[in-house]
Amino acid sequence: MRDKRSRIKVPSKWADDPLSDFFGRAFSNSLGNFVRLPGEFGLLLRIHRTFLSIDDRGLSNASDLSVEPLLRRSRAAFLGAAWLVTSGQVPETFALLRSCLEHALYALHIHQNPDLELGELWLRRHDSDASLRAMRTVFQHVAVMKTLENCDAKLHATLEKLYQRTVDADGHPDERGIAGSTLASASPGRKMCIDSHLHDNPIVLRAGMKAAAQAGAGALSIFEKIFGQRFEILEILGISTDLTELQREL
Repeated sequence: MRDKRSRIKVPSKWADDPLSDFFGRAFSNSLGNFVRLPGEFGLLLRIHRTFLSIDDRGLSNASDLSVEPLLRRSRAAFLGAAWLVTSGQVPETFALLRSCLEHALYALHIHQNPDLELGELWLRRHDSDASLRAMRTVFQHVAVMKTLENCDAKLHATLEKLYQRTVDADGHPDERGIAGSTLASASPGRKMCIDSHLHDNPIVLRAGMKAAAQAGAGALSIFEKIFGQRFEILEILGISTDLTELQREL
């Protein structure tokens, strides 16, 4: 079996252009942050392992077939966010964290309303203009959050704060995301704004990695409302999902 840590052979001309150079620096940041921020990296790892532990155990109790893929897309969005934040692309992380939470919220909205066949509506959103309008109406943020509130008011209060944070921190174009990545420089007769795409400030990185862990744990808490049986059986089998401990730590 090949050692996963085998040296990568860098292709010819790699980093000779601005795009591959950026990719290389981002990857180097991820390696560095793996070493210097082990606690925060460990939180992200535990979130990912929990996602994996509840994925496809042959125990599906979801009311709609579309819910299972939404679990996987939520996990994929979390993985993307974890990669970006460890590479130093902190503001860009929050758009994916928003997606991570929204996939979970959509899954719960579908699962909790089986009589409305929302999964079918969601899958057929592009069948016609009328289908698209109907889907957008039914899956408005206020509607999916109301479903969560009816299911668990305490979790709803927490998730609403987490969701709004993803929006305010650059999940939408936002002044906070821009301000947090911009340095102003002034000299006689000249003003400059320098935009940093790769953060190396450990305070910023720690905050971003913790925010990613909180959003990931929030999404998992939503999926627990859908796949509670999986969590229970895993615990019986002695396979800890780590979610309760993560919720306490975060």
